Amino acid sequence: MESLLERLPAIFAKWGFELKCCHPELSIAGSPERALKREILEDSHGELFVLEQLPLANREIREAQARCQRFLVEQGMEGVSPWLSPVPGSFGVECEGFFWQLRHWSKGVALPRETYALEAWRGEATAQFLLNLRKCSDSEAMPGRGGRVFTLMHYIGHLMTHFQRQLSALVTDMKPMVAELREYHDYERTAQGRFCHGDLHPGNIIWGERKIQTVIDWEFCGPKPAAYDLANLLGCLGMDDPAFLTGPYAMTCIQALRKGAFLTEEEWHFLPDQIAALRFGWMREWVARKDKPMISQELDFIWLILDNRELLRQKWR
Repeated sequence: MESLLERLPAIFAKWGFELKCCHPELSIAGSPERALKREILEDSHGELFVLEQLPLANREIREAQARCQRFLVEQGMEGVSPWLSPVPGSFGVECEGFFWQLRHWSKGVALPRETYALEAWRGEATAQFLLNLRKCSDSEAMPGRGGRVFTLMHYIGHLMTHFQRQLSALVTDMKPMVAELREYHDYERTAQGRFCHGDLHPGNIIWGERKIQTVIDWEFCGPKPAAYDLANLLGCLGMDDPAFLTGPYAMTCIQALRKGAFLTEEEWHFLPDQIAALRFGWMREWVARKDKPMISQELDFIWLILDNRELLRQKWR
């Protein structure tokens, strides 16, 4: 049986490229759990690409994601590296029992984990990305526009059942948190859905010199409550360090979004609640990995947000 390395030239050729070599020494941004395998390939002209190997079961959601990306690029959206079409109307190939997708590779500049949230320019760049995403996706022709809006509280209901099976003691700790989100639950039932990236955080951004080059990992994109991307971003900043919630990155981003009328006053009001609700999804990651330190840290962080909602509203106002 041929190895993956031996099969790559034939797979790469599906997009019309000739394989020159692979680059295992180069890093690929993004969650390793999103694909079975990732390879950086160089073609005969010296251009670099990322090839992803996926289960066939992922084909439908990946092609839906690719259609959204392609539409955004056609609307003039920057910071999107869409999946390439091997043939018109397709965004990948089925080969040897797997689904394969290809996109251009971006080198980027490493994110300085200790200090990135102290750099205001990152907040401005992120805000402009979100404002452009809203502008380019706010069209009747946007793929998936009429789909069901993903609601966090409905998802939390499923997660609590999952936690009960995996780690029942965690449910006892989290039930009071769910109770604290009852007003957000009522709000979310009628909240306006807008197209969102679905997993926006600093690690899913390929950074250039004082700019965003590319935003990756669009698997969860689709209609969500309007502040979803901002809530996820702020939650990740706060998990790195709670002080980052009101640091230069966060405050510059919020200021630019307020200036751009990104959210209604009601949406701004419930932003802290939405951050807390979103962290339940991250808790699922820690439970799946059986990462007890991160489970404990997440519990503390969710309570930190819930206990300081009014303070955060004042700071962000």
